Amino acid sequence: KSQQSEVTRILDGKNIKYELVDISQDNALREEMRAKAGNPKAIPPQIVNGDHYCGDYELFVEAVEQNTLQEFLKLA
Repeated sequence: KSQQSEVTRILDGKNIKYELVDISQDNALREEMRAKAGNPKAIPPQIVNGDHYCGDYELFVEAVEQNTLQEFLKLA
């Protein structure tokens, strides 16, 4: 939950629109997330832009630190 909050805080601060998907109530959504991540054990948060899988929380933070968030999110 704290990782999700960190991601949303950063995206809000950069005025990047996003949609949160709560997978906790729906196994189909959980399986879809894991399929997009290519990892049957993937846990949230996973970042996806449309049909493009961007990465997990650690890759997100790394992109923020390296100032490559636009590229990470497939926006550049």
